[in-house]
Amino acid sequence: MSSILDIKLTKLGAFVLDLSDQVLYRDANEVAIEPKVMALLLYLYENKDRYVSIEELHQQVWSDRVVSDTAVRSAVKKLRLILDDTDIANARYVKSVSKRGYKLVCDIEPVDALETPAIPVKEMKVAKSPAEEVDCGPVEASNSVSEAPVNPAEGQPSTPDKSSSFTYKLLIVMVIFLSATIGWTKYDTIVKYVLDSQLANVSDLDQLTEFNGEKYDLSVSLDGRYIAFSGRTSIEEDRQVYLLDRQNNKIRQLTYHANNAALVQFAQNDKVIIYSDLSGGKTSVQLLPLTLSEPESGRITLIEGVVAVGDPSRGRHASELLLPMLVDLESEMTLYALDLHTREYLRMLAPSDASEILFDVSLSPDKQKLALIKKIKGQFHILLFDLKTKEETLIHSTKHKLYGVEWKNNTSLLVMATGALFQVDSLTGEQIRLIEDGDMLLRSFDTHDGADIVLLQKEFSRAKRLYIEHQLVPQLEVQQIINTAPQVVAMLYDERSAEHRWVMHLRNGITTIGRMAMSNREIDSYYSSDENVELLDVSYQAGGILFKEGPKLAFYSFEHSQVSYITSSMETSSDAAFSTDGSAIYYGVNVAGEWEIQSYNIASKISSLLLSGYRSIRPAGTGFIAAEPIDAQLFYLPTLTGPARALNHPIDFRYISRWYVRGEHIIWTAFDERNTYLHKLNWQTDLHLVYEERFFALYPTIATNIGGDKVLSLSVQLNDTSIATIKIDH
Repeated sequence: MSSILDIKLTKLGAFVLDLSDQVLYRDANEVAIEPKVMALLLYLYENKDRYVSIEELHQQVWSDRVVSDTAVRSAVKKLRLILDDTDIANARYVKSVSKRGYKLVCDIEPVDALETPAIPVKEMKVAKSPAEEVDCGPVEASNSVSEAPVNPAEGQPSTPDKSSSFTYKLLIVMVIFLSATIGWTKYDTIVKYVLDSQLANVSDLDQLTEFNGEKYDLSVSLDGRYIAFSGRTSIEEDRQVYLLDRQNNKIRQLTYHANNAALVQFAQNDKVIIYSDLSGGKTSVQLLPLTLSEPESGRITLIEGVVAVGDPSRGRHASELLLPMLVDLESEMTLYALDLHTREYLRMLAPSDASEILFDVSLSPDKQKLALIKKIKGQFHILLFDLKTKEETLIHSTKHKLYGVEWKNNTSLLVMATGALFQVDSLTGEQIRLIEDGDMLLRSFDTHDGADIVLLQKEFSRAKRLYIEHQLVPQLEVQQIINTAPQVVAMLYDERSAEHRWVMHLRNGITTIGRMAMSNREIDSYYSSDENVELLDVSYQAGGILFKEGPKLAFYSFEHSQVSYITSSMETSSDAAFSTDGSAIYYGVNVAGEWEIQSYNIASKISSLLLSGYRSIRPAGTGFIAAEPIDAQLFYLPTLTGPARALNHPIDFRYISRWYVRGEHIIWTAFDERNTYLHKLNWQTDLHLVYEERFFALYPTIATNIGGDKVLSLSVQLNDTSIATIKIDH
């Protein structure tokens, strides 16, 4: 066996090749490989910078015998099978080119000789013979054992046969010990190297499809062969449901008349696909039978008329679906168990906090626990819910967004977060990063066995975007198009300068609020944070910037260049607005389950009760316009103590929607993820206009100018997405 100082390892893609012993490893396990196939691999490695012809392989690898070309090709095929490189058209390890030969094309990372300190052997003494009083000195471990024969002519003292035999046996034991020590040290070194190199990058993913079109979400069948997903190829199209067969790499379109298909999930032993859709402005849950040649012809509506649903998951039996759902505006996002036969749904888990949003759910393989992703007061949490004891245990918390959770096995979870896919031990909370996603290209994943991971990979971290200024006339007219970098994620008008805009810039997880010059797009930065930031308004009269940082409402003072927090992270607050004179900030806050409007004095930094029973408010002339907390209906209040007049229009409280009062008009957005609806209401005459645009063509987070005749909105292009896969079995 080679000396530990001479171990030579090199990484070949997912494998490790020991050049000294000519052994191939994967995940620290030795891979069985025939001698000639190993010789072929070694020769391709030695000539990794060029193609090797079949004639050269005959001469160099099969120099000891005469074989046919078929035998050489058979060895190449065996090597590809060992390397799991069976897709010749998209070779990952051994690429072949007609008339040129074969070449090793995987990532190759040679490793220098490993310098591991020699393991000291404790001092040992050989038992003394009665015929002599000779002490044996300490035995030292060395890199080799001398095999030089003893020369009797040199007058060495003779030793009784018994002593000789004992010493010989002792030396044999020492050699075996040293060999075993070196061998296990080498094995541990390989294990450590393999574990250190386990972290994959997005570039390591195998692409199952091209990047054509947007793909929104996915679900993998129980056997891993089929992948269901929703998507579209144009921003003007409606999202439909598709099915990818990994065996032949063909994609089949299953629906043609869905309005906004999303959140697909296999069910009933993969005989049906469940998905959500829009119907009459509300969300529905649909079932597609895969046993029909035209599944859409047998489509069944399971649920309709609810406000929203979350990402579904397989249930405790084949015909059960676990479904987060917001039934109506008066309720909260709740987890239900939907029976696909009876179409009845029963509540499994209710939220424990008014600000709680249930993002994702996954049932453990033994069907004993639920893994949950929740957002509570701006923080994302992974929790375990024991179905038997009804106990909920917090596993992980972060301020960064968590996209999804799946069980790898009964004790480990796979979690997709911003910038990484990682594994969490549900017993200890220990985390292992599996895929590094520094460019934030991954958006969704699923697995059928915990090892074969299927993911959606975006072409760009942020889709190409621009900002469009519209004139609010009876027919919405484009006034100006503003091209910006994809990192500009929000934009407001500057009330003092038409040559500037207030913007929010996001890069490497840091959000910066600044003032951008329209001439050169340069940004003067005012405030940066690694929290999630929501830019609400800027007022020179009030002397600062109004925004949300995580769950906290905040005000940045131009004069003092510092931030004052209006609410704490423990409070649930709504949006906010400046008072007419700029001396105060009005905001809604939930106190003991009831909403009220409070007024924050900017000078004294003290809040006081302004109005009870409303969630959001804006100054309007000498009075106010406020929205009720449940159905978001608007009311005009001439005074804070007098009767209110119903305006008979609701706004939208969801955080990406906006509403403004500009003179006699109320301007607000609502959306259903298929379209954005831009409303303009004269609160004195009740004249109401509504404009309808595609959701990403006119993103709901709008801004208006002081006059209220212009609207600035974000327009996002499709971010083409591919389906990719990777094997993670450690």
